[in-house]
Amino acid sequence: MNPQTRIANKRRSRFLNGIDVSAFLAIQLAILTMFLAETRPVHGLHGRAPAADLPRVDHPRSMPDANREDALTVTVTRDGNVYFRTLQITPRELPNQIRQALKEGARPTVFVHADARAKYGDVAAVIDQVRQAGIQNVGIITEQRQPASP
Repeated sequence: MNPQTRIANKRRSRFLNGIDVSAFLAIQLAILTMFLAETRPVHGLHGRAPAADLPRVDHPRSMPDANREDALTVTVTRDGNVYFRTLQITPRELPNQIRQALKEGARPTVFVHADARAKYGDVAAVIDQVRQAGIQNVGIITEQRQPASP
């Protein structure tokens, strides 16, 4: 071979004969993971406590600790029933239940899921019982109000 053909052969580009689908598969995997991941709303209740129709506000504050497994959650339903985590209790039992949960290592913050149609007196009684247990940090879980569509 003469030197010019050897140089020309070196410069000749070699095309790939195939399609690289790794980027396509990476995107598909990311989408699959996004749809299969378990997501919980901020006001999600653990166990089988009844869901409350939460009050809607304009400027809620994020409370990510409310979704923890060991979060101290109290639900007040519209008919006045009180649930501590998943157990239905009377408001008088609430301080003892909270103290027991604190001994087991729960954080000293109680999240109240009060139904929007619950009586003010029922919710106030629950918050009083939480204060009797020695808890000063009480969060009331709400939902973001949707803007009115024109």
